[in-house]
Amino acid sequence: TVVIICSVLFIAYTSTYLEGNIHYLILLAPFYYLGIVALPSFFFTVILKWVLIGKYKKTEMPMYSMKVWLSEGITTIYEALPVQFFLDFLRGTFWLPFFMRFLGVKIGKRVWLNTTDITEFDMVSIGDETMLNEDCGPQTHLFEDRIMKIGSVKIGKQTTINSRTIILYDSEIGNNVNIDPLSLVMKGEVLSDNTSWYGSPLRGK
Repeated sequence: TVVIICSVLFIAYTSTYLEGNIHYLILLAPFYYLGIVALPSFFFTVILKWVLIGKYKKTEMPMYSMKVWLSEGITTIYEALPVQFFLDFLRGTFWLPFFMRFLGVKIGKRVWLNTTDITEFDMVSIGDETMLNEDCGPQTHLFEDRIMKIGSVKIGKQTTINSRTIILYDSEIGNNVNIDPLSLVMKGEVLSDNTSWYGSPLRGK
């Protein structure tokens, strides 16, 4: 419904420039897209998250409880709306950390994000000057024996998480840590400062 509404409004407002004013269309279309599609879809999700969920906390919930349905609903809306229509275009820019803070992610200064794979937003903490490469993800929940378990992921300063590495919940990564691509940080692991790791499961170099 949100996609249809935003699309209709975008077409309605830009169609006036299709009759001989193509240069105005080219100039103004990005601003119309930002104001009618991108930002509304993002802040719609932000409002729903804070109204329906509030702040994510460490918890365990039965798989079929209402809280799990609401959490999965927010995740689905996040991935279908703001990620597709807005946040994916901001990867690698200072704007992505800026907007992720609205959802509750704790992000330090000069953080480089090339991923939007974050779900329980309040459970993620990223230190200053850290890099999260393409499609890596702090996975702050798992379903175990029909129980949804949510925990935190803490990433220190000046740390590099390489492409498609997964970090499971209740783990803590120190400062100046390097993790190779396609690695898996198991739940509850603590990685010391100034270390390098690789593999699935993780092994020290």
